[in-house]
Amino acid sequence: MSEDGSAIQTVPELLAHALAMETEAAERYGELADQMQTHRRMAVAAIFRRLEIAEKKHLVELTEMCKGVVLPHYAAWDFKWRSNECPETIDTGRVHYQLSVRDAIVLALEHERKATLFYDDIADTAQAADVIRLARRFADEERDHASWLEICLAECGLEHSKTAEDPDPPLCQE
Repeated sequence: MSEDGSAIQTVPELLAHALAMETEAAERYGELADQMQTHRRMAVAAIFRRLEIAEKKHLVELTEMCKGVVLPHYAAWDFKWRSNECPETIDTGRVHYQLSVRDAIVLALEHERKATLFYDDIADTAQAADVIRLARRFADEERDHASWLEICLAECGLEHSKTAEDPDPPLCQE
């Protein structure tokens, strides 16, 4: 449910939100993977790249589901997220070029959980059975991502928890 109390009640509304979320998530994970690769943080880049691929897979499935469905158009500020940004999109301001593997996993896990909560909220507030069923399916897909990240986090050793000290950090990554 969004901050203003309005809930998503139709399949087209749900699909429009899911399409926006998966598109933004795939793009952001790809951007983060590219940045980490540029800074030779290959293990971190691999995590973000795997998530980018998973989001792109969801995007293909969603695009297929949307065929023949008239989706509502939302301006960026009209989406029913809990905050200003889509739940699955990592804020680039929270990522730095020396991000540790552990920190990358924790950050991605936070956003996968937010996406799960978004879909769970829809399922809990929707009236129509088809919306509830689809929202639960989307929540389960996000839970799968979170489960993979939890396994990665449990396997993280001390060598993956440290960031290097930089006596002269850059002012901006862009």
